[in-house]
Amino acid sequence: MSSSPPEFSEVLPETAAAHLDARSIHLWRIPYALSAGRAPLLDLLSAYLGVSSSGIVLDEEQRGKPRLAPPAAGRIGDRRLEFNWSHSGDYALVALALDCALGVDIERLDKNLRALDIARRFFDPSEADTLALLDPSMRDEAFIALWCAKEAVLKAAGEGLSFGLSRLSFRKDPHGWMLDRTDPALGAAGDWRLESFNPMAGYRGALAWQGAARRIVALRPPA
Repeated sequence: MSSSPPEFSEVLPETAAAHLDARSIHLWRIPYALSAGRAPLLDLLSAYLGVSSSGIVLDEEQRGKPRLAPPAAGRIGDRRLEFNWSHSGDYALVALALDCALGVDIERLDKNLRALDIARRFFDPSEADTLALLDPSMRDEAFIALWCAKEAVLKAAGEGLSFGLSRLSFRKDPHGWMLDRTDPALGAAGDWRLESFNPMAGYRGALAWQGAARRIVALRPPA
């Protein structure tokens, strides 16, 4: 897990798409407004699939995770393009990979979150205890980082918050929150990869997937 801010390189999506391979994940930071709906996501997917955004159809998995449909529309050669996205405030994160289910989350760092109240109610007791020991000036950011990590793992697994935030537990070390325990439905904790980071000032993000390590390429479209 990393907490250092990634360097988001400016590049055209069509250019980046040509370099997505089975050993990498493309992580995009894009400007976002609620009024845009899914349009920025569809524009990015169209660049990778080489089709018009108007021709891209999304449906949802059983727990509501968006996916490309029909299956043939999400293929690049003999591989399937997988994606996940999240938005908060003025920004969105979009993660794309080949043949690898992803989960990504971004949250704006707000104050007065009632972090301990929420953690005591929804998190594993050990996580709430850890947060309680932190200086109040650090607690809210640590809480948001933990929330992002939980959401990213659950989204990668195709689960929603209703699965239960206490069914996966993290421990805090000097490098951040590390996945320590998972419900059997999520597989072994050691099979998960998690990157936690600050996508920009005032925001926290996390990216999760199962399986082998992959190179994360952080990107942003030209202004």
